[in-house]
Amino acid sequence: MSDITARNPTPDPEPKLLADPALCPCNSGLRRTRCCGLTASGLPDPANHSLLDATVELAKTARTGGRNREAERHLLQVLDLAPLHREALRVLYELRRAENRLQAAEALIKRICAIDPPVAVILLQYAQLLIGLGRHADAETPARAALKLAPREAAAHHMIGMIFTETNRILAGERHYRLALSFSEPRDQAIIGNLAWNLKLQGRLDEAATLYQSAIEQRADNPRTLSGLAQVEAGRGHLDRAEALIGQAKAAAPNDRMISLLDALARLQRNDPTGCIERINATATAIAPQSLVATELAAKGHALERLGDIDAAFDAYQQARTFQRERAGRRFNPAPLDQRLAALKQTFVSDRLGALPRAAIQPGAPMPIFLLGTARSGTSLLESMLAQVQGIDPADDRGPLSDLSRLLPKMVAGLGGPAGEFPDALIDTIAGDARDVIPMLGARYLRMMQVSGIANAETRFVTDRSADLPWTLGLAAMLFPTAPVIQVLRHPLDVGLSCFAQDRLYAGNAGVTLESAAKLYDTTMSAIGHIRGQMTLRYLPIRYEDLITAPVVTFARVLDFIGISADAAAALTAPARKVPRTPSYAVTREKLHRRSLNRHQNFAARLDPMRPVLNPWIEALGYTHSAQQAA
Repeated sequence: MSDITARNPTPDPEPKLLADPALCPCNSGLRRTRCCGLTASGLPDPANHSLLDATVELAKTARTGGRNREAERHLLQVLDLAPLHREALRVLYELRRAENRLQAAEALIKRICAIDPPVAVILLQYAQLLIGLGRHADAETPARAALKLAPREAAAHHMIGMIFTETNRILAGERHYRLALSFSEPRDQAIIGNLAWNLKLQGRLDEAATLYQSAIEQRADNPRTLSGLAQVEAGRGHLDRAEALIGQAKAAAPNDRMISLLDALARLQRNDPTGCIERINATATAIAPQSLVATELAAKGHALERLGDIDAAFDAYQQARTFQRERAGRRFNPAPLDQRLAALKQTFVSDRLGALPRAAIQPGAPMPIFLLGTARSGTSLLESMLAQVQGIDPADDRGPLSDLSRLLPKMVAGLGGPAGEFPDALIDTIAGDARDVIPMLGARYLRMMQVSGIANAETRFVTDRSADLPWTLGLAAMLFPTAPVIQVLRHPLDVGLSCFAQDRLYAGNAGVTLESAAKLYDTTMSAIGHIRGQMTLRYLPIRYEDLITAPVVTFARVLDFIGISADAAAALTAPARKVPRTPSYAVTREKLHRRSLNRHQNFAARLDPMRPVLNPWIEALGYTHSAQQAA
């Protein structure tokens, strides 16, 4: 007889656990030594797990009957005796997940996934849990493992599609959504909705609208589908249609906060800040004493600012960031930014770069126009102007440079070079077959622009304003040495305030405080300055303020720099030109206005925490202290 049956051949209906000096800190209810501190020594033979199955069945019956504490007692006893009993772990996981004890749930399902043989359904549940926690990158490992086990499973492709879409691998996400639909019978409405959203992110609004409409024809009262189509219609400029869809979504789900927020944002887009505030206040009343979330608070702040209530607006922005820090655990970590800047400075030194290969111009291919700036500096405004010129198509923030920077080290290693990381791996392109990497990446950049539908046969230029461009600018200059680089400069305090007043987190969660927003600006500008000092760029700086106050003159200077003969005034006054992909900023596009011009002046001393870091930049860029402090 085995040890386990000798100790407890018939489990007691109300078992007492073995000596329990330390419960596991993950809050599973198990002892630490039988949970997160489990070691391989002393585990019972899995062949003996069947002896405990009757107790597990008692737990499942209790769980089904709503007697969760009784179920818990049975499960804890089984797992104290057999910590790797798959079915007991699964039921305890479901119990802890229902209780929202997420740390415990993660520990339990991670252990289930490690038991041989792996099970695709459990791996997908683990991935779903991680996605729910916002950890899409972590979810990729179990999702990929599930897909290997079940390559024709629609749920596995759907999960990978969500992960790729949320980690900005949009085209890969689309492919897996379409595979998921091909394996789904009947066509799954959730997959259709997620594919439509993916196409919306690509700017393929007409295709997205068609998909959403097909889903609505099958189920007319799905609030998520209605609200998704509303956002697409807003992007297509059909604001009346968008508001009607939001109204239908609210009727179908009157307590849905996301739909209420869309309603508030639609009011703001209609320049009805009072209506926006009324809708957000209604949500606050409905959920009290629960707090509004960051997106709701930021929208309220923008509406209050438009009404001139600066104190209340700033309080709303502060509350939004406090929610992210205190409730969502989003704290600024400067280390990745500092490490990235240090690596860039070490790699991009003129003496090291001179002999590296450069890509050649490809005849007939479109030329990139790199629109450089910090977050919130105004590159989207310049891109919208350039998109008015025939032959210039916008890549928006969907340029492939970031993907290529991750691909470069793998190509270097694959062609016989050392294994490394970007940016240092650039230096390894100097020797052997790795010298072919830069030309190959240049060709891939252009190919990706064509495959994604951003560029077509009539495209002469593509604008690329990737958020990662300050960090991949050196690579861009090697791929396209003669490409125009246009930097949009804006008053540093306006940039910092605009970052802080959004609900976006930025690199390292840099948006969560004024000080960290200033640090993000300082680090980004330092990266740009270093590259400019070490490499020859075809470079033009312009000011955001000039784009607002003298748009025709400033835009004419930009066109002349690029080498385009076009009437700047006619381009700016013409109706919006239809482009292959609708840019993301088109959803909130407005006529040129001056609300953001010297916006920081209204907030005065509230922005003092940013000044120690930003004042040197204010001086260096020619923005005077007297102007920044003017009433």
